[in-house]
Amino acid sequence: MGISVQIDSKIDLNKKKIDKLLTQNATRHVNRVAVYFQNEIKRGMQKTPKTGEIYTRGKKKHIASSEGNPPAIDTGRLISSILVSPATGLGAVPTAKVKTNVEYSYRLDKGELNRPFMSERSTAYQKARLFSQKIMKNIFR
Repeated sequence: MGISVQIDSKIDLNKKKIDKLLTQNATRHVNRVAVYFQNEIKRGMQKTPKTGEIYTRGKKKHIASSEGNPPAIDTGRLISSILVSPATGLGAVPTAKVKTNVEYSYRLDKGELNRPFMSERSTAYQKARLFSQKIMKNIFR
């Protein structure tokens, strides 16, 4: 006479639930970081020191930011064009995008004008990276 013990696992049943929960949490995390990044970009442009050249257009004067700082707001076109395409949770890796379609944004950020506002060289990007690391632990909750 022997002893027989059967151990059943519910891992397979719970695996789908866990995968779904992790994907939802990761998607939420990515979207929070994207919105934070968007807000930091805009905050940087609003608070940039206006210590650059003065431009006159008709009766209006614009004081630009100095090199190395985010661009100063002039018409509002650039700042209002910065949008978030949120992650949806579909696909293997949740991905959100922060983007602008304004044609002169590249010249300002990465080009000869050296006014980083959303590239990896920008303060907004560095702050968003730190924010992401700070809230990462919430993915597993």
